[in-house]
Amino acid sequence: MSVSTFLNEIASKWQKAWEENKLYEVDAKEGKPKKFITVAFPYTNSPLHIGHGRTYITGDIYARYLRMKGYNVLFPFAFQYTGTPILSIAEAVRRKDEDIISTFVKIYGIPESEVEKFSDPQYLAEYFTRDMERTAKTLGLSVDWRRKFTTVDPYFEKFVQWQYKKLMEMGFLKKEKSALAYCPNDQFPVGMHDTRGDIEPEIIDVDVIYFPSEEGLFFPAATSRPETVFGAIALLINPNTEYVISVDKKRGKKVVLSRYAYEKLKYQIELEVERSVKSDEFLTFRVKNPLTNKDMKIIKSKYVEPKQGTGIVMAVPAHEPIHYLALTELGESFEIIPVIYTDDYGDIPASEVLALAQTTNPQELKDYIDTLYRTEYHKGVIREDILDYVPSFLKDVVKERVLNKSVREARKAVVEILKNLDSHFTIYEITNGPIYCRCGAEIVVKLVDEQWFVNYSNSIWKASTLKALEKIKFVPEDTRREMEKVVFNMQPRAFTRSRGLGVRLPWDDKEIIDSLSDSTIYTAFYTISHKIRNLDLNKLDDKFWDYVMLGRGSQPELGAEVNDIRKEFTYWYPVDSRHSGRDLIQNHLAYYIYHHVAIFGENLLPKQIVTNGFIRVGGKKMSKSFGNIYPLSKAISEYGVDTVRLALTSTSSIGDDIEFNASIAKSIADQLKHIHDYIAALLKAPSTQEFRKPDLWLSSIVSDFVKKVDEYVDKLDLRSAYIIVYYTMYETVKDYVELTNGIVNRDILVSVLSAWIRMMAPFTPHIAEELWHYFNDSFVVTQKFPEPSDLKYEGSSLLEIEYLRLLVDKINQLSASMNKEPEKLVIYVNSDQELKKILRRAIRAIQERKTLRDFISEVGEDSVSKKLYEVASELPYLVRELYLQNDLDEEKVLVSNLKFIMNKLNLTEIVIYDAKDQLSPDIKGKKELALPLSPGIVII
Repeated sequence: MSVSTFLNEIASKWQKAWEENKLYEVDAKEGKPKKFITVAFPYTNSPLHIGHGRTYITGDIYARYLRMKGYNVLFPFAFQYTGTPILSIAEAVRRKDEDIISTFVKIYGIPESEVEKFSDPQYLAEYFTRDMERTAKTLGLSVDWRRKFTTVDPYFEKFVQWQYKKLMEMGFLKKEKSALAYCPNDQFPVGMHDTRGDIEPEIIDVDVIYFPSEEGLFFPAATSRPETVFGAIALLINPNTEYVISVDKKRGKKVVLSRYAYEKLKYQIELEVERSVKSDEFLTFRVKNPLTNKDMKIIKSKYVEPKQGTGIVMAVPAHEPIHYLALTELGESFEIIPVIYTDDYGDIPASEVLALAQTTNPQELKDYIDTLYRTEYHKGVIREDILDYVPSFLKDVVKERVLNKSVREARKAVVEILKNLDSHFTIYEITNGPIYCRCGAEIVVKLVDEQWFVNYSNSIWKASTLKALEKIKFVPEDTRREMEKVVFNMQPRAFTRSRGLGVRLPWDDKEIIDSLSDSTIYTAFYTISHKIRNLDLNKLDDKFWDYVMLGRGSQPELGAEVNDIRKEFTYWYPVDSRHSGRDLIQNHLAYYIYHHVAIFGENLLPKQIVTNGFIRVGGKKMSKSFGNIYPLSKAISEYGVDTVRLALTSTSSIGDDIEFNASIAKSIADQLKHIHDYIAALLKAPSTQEFRKPDLWLSSIVSDFVKKVDEYVDKLDLRSAYIIVYYTMYETVKDYVELTNGIVNRDILVSVLSAWIRMMAPFTPHIAEELWHYFNDSFVVTQKFPEPSDLKYEGSSLLEIEYLRLLVDKINQLSASMNKEPEKLVIYVNSDQELKKILRRAIRAIQERKTLRDFISEVGEDSVSKKLYEVASELPYLVRELYLQNDLDEEKVLVSNLKFIMNKLNLTEIVIYDAKDQLSPDIKGKKELALPLSPGIVII
């Protein structure tokens, strides 16, 4: 039987037992402290993958740990149906998208006959709801499944509609015209969760300047630096792209655009195409610079990107290195008109940048160009001599508002002047594009006349949310600053869509509340979801929610059952620990806090927010484009449930990414099997009732491990806890068996195994349950987490064996550095009482963070004192602490455990000398080097 099969059979057995005994179904219990743990719910448009697994298992480990700490713990689960992901997948299946179908069949192993049914979005969502619940149960998540819901359940819709009515009353919603990321295929606004790769479109506004031609056409050039228009001496167009002449109906102008620009700008401007044009047709045209009246040529250039802006660029060779390069390479004679002066550059900054960079590659030039832009913007002023190029009717206004002004001031003034000349308009661009909708279409920017927004820029709301962050604990702590930055920069966000699954806007049922907006305070719904399913939907009016969630109104007029529902909410809320991936800081988690502040105030804020890093496969974040999507079900089948639980959560710090690969997973699976087999064998080992030094050492050190693991899990340092529980404990127990020659103390062993298995239970509950039942009848998952006081503790025994193990490690290191396998060992021990006192003083000095210089000034200048300080600084923390409280006869310890040392080091002979004995030989000068806790060692 393979290790994975062995682990999964154990898991299946105990999951069934837990479910039959309803171990994770919990209700409010007055007088019992509670903990409410939640994880971000998944979209039901594909199976769970290992990226989901990290967040869900981390939350489960913490929930299990808190349950064992004596808390009444609620850990619920639900499913996100809202938005476009499900519709996009269904439509892709309907049109037989090979990529989508191949992913389901080849990566997720879903039969093609089943995939064909996914063209029905409802069937798709319900299929993956069942699949996800099955996988979550297979993972061993300790969920109260009575409380599950979907975001299209009518009861949940009532809850979300109540929330948005409240926000409307508070003035936090508004309706206005705005530029939004938009899918031209699905024909509705999109956000992060609507796009492939979950990318949030970032939109900026871009200035466009009209350059009129004698033929009655207008050539609009997009620019981020409109103040440089004084230095524009030509227009550049792409030689290999199609252009169109179209009518801007609002402005009454015939404008020239690249075909690419037209296709995206028609969602912002009312355009009507007259005809397509080849770029060569424009080469005889002359256009006028609107601020200089200068005639300008139209020139073809390969450096013009037809998909950016309008596909037309104004050439400013004095300040734009690429423009200077383009005109030079074409052999064009051109005028240089400097516009901006800075101390950092001369009259022709563009030429200087090219000389400095010594490259003509646009990508390699980018950093140099960005530096030029920043320098001119922050330090530049507009030169006086540009007045020579301005027609007389503009001279006064340019002189007054532009000359000698900073670039920052001049930019605004130039835009206003251009507007007054009817030579300016604004377009909107996606700066982090191209971004694609889940349906496959490239996202554009659309101007929407009547769009509903959540006004996250409301100053009072924003200030209250920033203040609320102070009351929340963030894990890892460094995410607090990131969250503060996100909240500070939050802008109004469109929250409705014209189509899709989800909650209807209460005052306009043609609009759907989007997926990031219905999942803000939904964690509150978990507390009562199982109690309201049998209620009449008509009872779930605003008065119901006001009373249940806010305690407003009187209970008698709502009915007695509502009082019980209210008690359930007040018992569980607020959330004690909210878990999600760190990518949700920029949206969901920020909205989560904003909406809690608005609806509940500061008293019901989540107490803790935990954000974990990503899972990487093959060194890359999982992505279909990389072909490295790893289904959770596949990982479980290949390596076993408990293996996956550890591999996805505990091999890195919580904020760092985790690499998931076969070698790591196989190594963990093998270790779990080793632990299982070793404990099973130990329980059958010969035993004694005698309490020996190794027995007391084992009990004492495990007591110390329990304390450390408790502290680590409490602060979600799962990696440190994992190392102790699955590796340090294993090696420690193995050393104990060697120290006792395989004769164990049954009482000590059982107490140690009990603690060890209970420490495993939050991480690997299935293997822990199996091992626990080898000598118990109860469920380990319902037991108390071990406490240090559960185990006998004796400092002197602990010090002796830790000293012994420390010495073995030191000899191994020496042997490795000498590249020599030892056969015989000579050890010199120094038990000089005065030196012991100095060593203890050195330990105290280190604890007090005193430097070597401070220590020497206290005990006197002495080479031995310096060496003892160095010895103390290299000692493990535990040995330092124990040495201050206990005496140690090093020679006696070594003599008593010769067999253990010889076995560990594979030696044939050990000789031990007292370094203070004058009759002892000094082999290789090591006798003189011996100090307390630092024996002289000779490897022969």
